[in-house]
Amino acid sequence: MATVTWATSALPLEDRAEALRQTIRQQVVPVELVLPRRPELVFADVAITEMGSLQVTSVQANPATVHRTPRLARADDEPVLFISLQVSGESTVLQDGRNATLRPGDIAFYDTRRPYTLLFDHGVDMHFFRVPVGDLGLPDAVIRQAMARTLGAGGTVGGLTAGYLTQLAASPELHEGAASRLLAGPSMELIRATLAAQSDRTDLAAGPLHETLAVRVLDYMRAHLSDPTLTPASVASAHHISVRHLYAVLARSGVTFGEWVRTHRLEACRRELSRVPPSAETIAALAHRWCFKSAAHFSRTFKAAYGMPPQAWRDLRRTP
Repeated sequence: MATVTWATSALPLEDRAEALRQTIRQQVVPVELVLPRRPELVFADVAITEMGSLQVTSVQANPATVHRTPRLARADDEPVLFISLQVSGESTVLQDGRNATLRPGDIAFYDTRRPYTLLFDHGVDMHFFRVPVGDLGLPDAVIRQAMARTLGAGGTVGGLTAGYLTQLAASPELHEGAASRLLAGPSMELIRATLAAQSDRTDLAAGPLHETLAVRVLDYMRAHLSDPTLTPASVASAHHISVRHLYAVLARSGVTFGEWVRTHRLEACRRELSRVPPSAETIAALAHRWCFKSAAHFSRTFKAAYGMPPQAWRDLRRTP
């Protein structure tokens, strides 16, 4: 489905606080939302997307406190897990006697079956991912071990998941149609692997990590497109697999390493050459920044892909 957006700016000042509370309760999760008392300080921009059973909610809002009270935790609604992903600023998740402080790029889990509190003392700039507990197929003891822990450090399963979820939330083109349907399953498996990796039952993570390897490899390649050291060997090393295994994983997804990298680097250059107003960067500098061997090689490759040299493409965008 398409993303649904909602903003307090469309409402009278006196109605904004209650409208925001009702939107979160009805469309995301029933909670008690503590907001500023002065109506003019209440503001929020909310975007909600459903990707199969995974819900993605992006929020920018005023400082607030969120309570999932004992009464609400006992309510007869569907048990779900949430993942908070910090975009900017800082927030805190409290549950089960633990607290996780989140800074940009960090994630933390919390469970609606037990009380929790979220503290946004300086405002909200977050993505929230909602996952039905029943879809995870994990023992409750495993889930509990992962709650209210700060995750996202590089080189960990949590770090891989944080990077993947950041890309997923920030890419509207992935939220609809075939892309949404194709990504819903691997996204859920990666979340499941992250939960399992926090427990002493690491055997539970092996299956999901294997199933999501192609997704994580492509996400890594996309994040390192401008890195001149991006090679099959570097990608394989980052995922602790052999180069031969890497080729096999990519082949199952219909991907050839060199062709994929070249195509996505060209697309990045095409976007930059289409900027209005145009950048002052030279074609040679652009080619070097995106790891082409020379300006001449870049021009030939670009023309073969888009039917004209890069300078002609830039000039065409300059024309009213």
